[in-house]
Amino acid sequence: MVERRNAEEDYEQEFKAAIDSFEVVEKKDTTIYIKKKVSGDTAELLVLSKARKEKEQAMDRLKETRFLGDMDALKKSIAKGSVSLSAKVQVRIGRILGKYPSVSKYYDIEAIEGSSKKITGLNITKKETRDTRNVLTGCYVIRTTHKDMDGLKILESYLMLTRVEDAFKSLKTDLGMRPVYHHKADRTKAHLFISVLAYHLLNTIELKLSEKGCTRKWSSVRKDLSTHVRTTVIMTDKDNGIHHIRVSSVPEEIHRKIYDLLEVKDPLKKIHLKL
Repeated sequence: MVERRNAEEDYEQEFKAAIDSFEVVEKKDTTIYIKKKVSGDTAELLVLSKARKEKEQAMDRLKETRFLGDMDALKKSIAKGSVSLSAKVQVRIGRILGKYPSVSKYYDIEAIEGSSKKITGLNITKKETRDTRNVLTGCYVIRTTHKDMDGLKILESYLMLTRVEDAFKSLKTDLGMRPVYHHKADRTKAHLFISVLAYHLLNTIELKLSEKGCTRKWSSVRKDLSTHVRTTVIMTDKDNGIHHIRVSSVPEEIHRKIYDLLEVKDPLKKIHLKL
């Protein structure tokens, strides 16, 4: 499991030297640095992901730019006299702080009060802890009771866990497996069986793709195939017979590629049912 508290702060100095002192794990899309530490009955794995660091830093920069932009707009309003009463300025400051909680906690905001209890300006000071945040972006700590496992195995097990979580997210949303409305035991078991069956199908799709050298995840497969649809046309004939004709849209190149890798034959097959 990943520590839910900010456990990485306990190892700030070690994360500072991660690139030079941690074990290097090369992944296809990023480089990961790991270091295992054993304490009592558990082990902790310190992890620094370059891809995650770049992503978090980009998000932080965007939020910080917007936060400072809103504060600058408030300062201009104060300078123009559009807002000057202390109570109103504090409300505006509170709204901005609440809008950017992940960034605003690294700044001290002081309202400068002049005569008649009117605000004449703002002092915005960056805290030293902001630099600590820059060091710890992309870092996290994995805690496990399997202290005999090496660092790489712990990391792979955790990454596998994230795949399982992604799979169940798909089951609960796209496949509508949640919420569960059943109360009787046999119906609940049937619901669980369908969930497990869907999960095996999802894993089989990823496995077959990986065997063909394709590293696509289920989420990307689902996204690419979402534009290829099946439609049911319902009509009646002169004898009042009802016809259900099931047809597919014309597949694009990306659709055909995925079908070929999965060895899906004739995805365009028409089904005609007369009732």
